[in-house]
Amino acid sequence: MKQTYYKYRAKLNIIKKDLRDKFPISFFKKMGLWRKGFLAEKHVLYQLDKNNYKDYLSDYHTSMARWINEPFNEILTNKLIFSECVGKYIKVPETYGIFVNGKFSFNSGKTLEELVEQLNIFVVKVVSGGGGKGVYIIKKKSDNQFVLNNTTTYNKVELFEFFTTLNNYIFTEFIEPSEFSKSLNETSVNTMRIITLIDPKTNKAFIARAVQRIGVAASAPQDNFTKGGLSAAIDLMTGQLSDCTRHPKTKEHKRYTHHPDTNIKIEGVIIPNWKSIEAQIIEAANNLPTLKVIGWDFVISNKGLVAIEGNHHPDPDVLQGHEPLLTDERIKAFYKFHNII
Repeated sequence: MKQTYYKYRAKLNIIKKDLRDKFPISFFKKMGLWRKGFLAEKHVLYQLDKNNYKDYLSDYHTSMARWINEPFNEILTNKLIFSECVGKYIKVPETYGIFVNGKFSFNSGKTLEELVEQLNIFVVKVVSGGGGKGVYIIKKKSDNQFVLNNTTTYNKVELFEFFTTLNNYIFTEFIEPSEFSKSLNETSVNTMRIITLIDPKTNKAFIARAVQRIGVAASAPQDNFTKGGLSAAIDLMTGQLSDCTRHPKTKEHKRYTHHPDTNIKIEGVIIPNWKSIEAQIIEAANNLPTLKVIGWDFVISNKGLVAIEGNHHPDPDVLQGHEPLLTDERIKAFYKFHNII
């Protein structure tokens, strides 16, 4: 009964989202996509007028796949638990404390006032959530001037008033990107989204897909794909970046070899020390065998690889804009084993 409910809810949510978003293709074409389990925007992003839809993990399948990690989803959905559990195996940002009903509880030995005084940049984000929602990157311009997400400026009194509005938000270290990460776009963090799966035959982790996300003016200071950020596929053998795609807003499908704001070349760039990065990720995933699928968000920092957060089942649009998931037999076998396809 529960499984049937989730199936109907997943199908209904696709239709509701499309009716709300009003993507500019015909209603008749949308109905055809809904029957196949896809949102209208995927017609453009996946080029379904010429590609086989059966090669793609649909939005319906993606929704059902969110339960693969049950009952351990909370390790990924709760950022405090993620930090505690995953931080044993790979570097994560330090958590200084948490806001509950506007009150700050600290575990770093420093009060909120001391942290604000000592840090030039920090992050406040909701304990549970994704997609860049509820994330504030706060930069100190002076002792009495603070900028949130490059848009809103507060003085110190206003900042602390803002803090009193927060409930279930954590106060964390900001991870400074490496020179390589900054070279892609200096106004955003530029995270890698990397998917690890546990192979049901071997019980060993492997990287299914990896992309480099790159922020643009519209998404800064974040790099979220749905906010207009770019996605470049990472060659798993070499660490070389492909050309970029971005979340479609119109019927026109565009790809970018260069950054649309800065004209910096992206296609062909190679991520430094890729094989070392790959090995660290696989080792961490193997140490978390109850999490059959993880959508990692990594930053390459000056101090090495840092896991910003994990997703219990990441939306595949940022990945499949380059190549369908189900053309890889090992990935296809994983989803078949878990009764998703």
